[in-house]
Amino acid sequence: MINSWLKRYCIVFLIAVPFGMEAQPMGTSGYRFGGAAFNRDLMMAWDFASIARPQNFGTARAMGMGGAFVSLGADLTAMSLNPAGLGMYRHNEVSITPMMGFSRAATSETQPWAGNHKNRFAFADVGVAFNLVEKADKNLVSVTLGFGLSRVADFNTRYSYASESPYAGAMVPSIADVFAQQMNQYGVFPETNPEGGLNGRLEYSNPYLWPAVLAYKSAMTHVVEDGSGNRVWEADAIGPRASIRRSVDAVESGSVNEFNLSAGVNIDNIVYVGASLGIQAVHKSSTFVYGEDYGYFAQGDDGYAYGPGGVLPAQLEYADLWQRTVLDGAGVNFKVGVIVRPVAGLRLGMAVHTPTFYSLERSYRAGMDYKLRSNVDGVQGAAERLESPVQYDEVENSWDFVSPTRLMFGASYTFDRFAIVSVDYERDWYNGMRVKNVPDGADFGPAQYKADFKANFCATNNLRAGVEIRPLPIFALRAGYGYSSSMLKDESLAYEVPQATDSSYFSVGAGVNLSRTVSLDVAYQHLTDHQSRYRLFYSYDNNTGAFASTTELYDTSFTRHFVTVSLGIHF
Repeated sequence: MINSWLKRYCIVFLIAVPFGMEAQPMGTSGYRFGGAAFNRDLMMAWDFASIARPQNFGTARAMGMGGAFVSLGADLTAMSLNPAGLGMYRHNEVSITPMMGFSRAATSETQPWAGNHKNRFAFADVGVAFNLVEKADKNLVSVTLGFGLSRVADFNTRYSYASESPYAGAMVPSIADVFAQQMNQYGVFPETNPEGGLNGRLEYSNPYLWPAVLAYKSAMTHVVEDGSGNRVWEADAIGPRASIRRSVDAVESGSVNEFNLSAGVNIDNIVYVGASLGIQAVHKSSTFVYGEDYGYFAQGDDGYAYGPGGVLPAQLEYADLWQRTVLDGAGVNFKVGVIVRPVAGLRLGMAVHTPTFYSLERSYRAGMDYKLRSNVDGVQGAAERLESPVQYDEVENSWDFVSPTRLMFGASYTFDRFAIVSVDYERDWYNGMRVKNVPDGADFGPAQYKADFKANFCATNNLRAGVEIRPLPIFALRAGYGYSSSMLKDESLAYEVPQATDSSYFSVGAGVNLSRTVSLDVAYQHLTDHQSRYRLFYSYDNNTGAFASTTELYDTSFTRHFVTVSLGIHF
């Protein structure tokens, strides 16, 4: 039978029922809490930015040329980039582009853990262009209508690692320390148990504190009386001389796909004008697991946790906090563009994408797995699992925001039928993102998000370049390059989660005309995504300007490989 020490830590579990968001209680001290394991109960500024950040997908021809298609046309990628390119069609086309994505991650100065790769099949682009009008009069040469479904963003990534923090004469920071500080700041305490003890039942409905509540129920923290008789939280069942092995496993899946209804016209074979209505579907699922394994070796090799009074009555062997969020929603935008051919061979293009208006529904859940060992009478505790309720933000209680405005310019030159060189420049204003609606009781309102975007985000500069060479009339070789600058004003301050900074890619491709009506194109893209350095957890004392408890900074980067094949039929 489990003794009373284990009973104290396992007295009550959270019941899995839905909760809405409630206002975060105000604290009395000056701590700020954060890190990759915190603030997952609501949308933060970087969550909105990750949804709004587009990637370079499209047909295999466009991807092989680095996506530099603002001034090029007669390709279905034009619908999602510069719809004026539809005006260059002189025939009908149906195209399908399946894609395989291979994501790899690396975190410097860490050890391997669960896995750092994720592979996924998807469709980069599916579309059709109908050349409705051809040579209607001497001015209006053609009108083309297009329907397309394109992948705008891909979230399929995974990174994991472990790192050792051995005890070396100073207490190793634990996430339990931050949970104790958090509960002290917000004045949340358990009920008094029937025996008169300080650590009775504890329930709290604000999702912001669910991980801290789970930590209490997993024996990571408890309440004591200080010298003045006040109740205070402190870390428990770990001991001040524990070594800690930290582990992380972060898995994301999902995508943003955009359906475009587009039209383009050709005027005198000199000016091409087009417009697109884009409707986006968003799905993003994230699971973040932070774990601590405790080693008790500082006092000797007996494996017991020691406190000021000797061996602790009970000690944690491990504790793993997992958090899952799911985002689903839709967005709508409008695109207009123009391409001009001032002289033979030269094309100049410009396109404007309005902000995408998104409405997102979100669910959140937290849980903790732990194992508690009794040091009284040799009783061993079994591993336990706790789960929080599910928080739902949906329907009129959803998250609404607008993405950055996108402005694009492009120039290309065609050397007869032998070669094409194309260059694009794009600017996206991430400091202009705005949150329009938050769920009832959310900790931050539109004004706070606006201030965050203006203070910490900036406009990005994006460059794309590509070349196509045709050594044979039916065969083409392609290469491309792209670079995007960071959306963060100061990357050194972005230590909450790995946030995308600058990225670069190169691509190669080839195409062959299988017949007069059928073409086959292939492309490979190698993408390197750099991320800001981040902490797994921290408490920052605003009064002293120093971290009270924190991990070191971690540096994770992603390398992603995409292989696409396009089959096009012209009729």
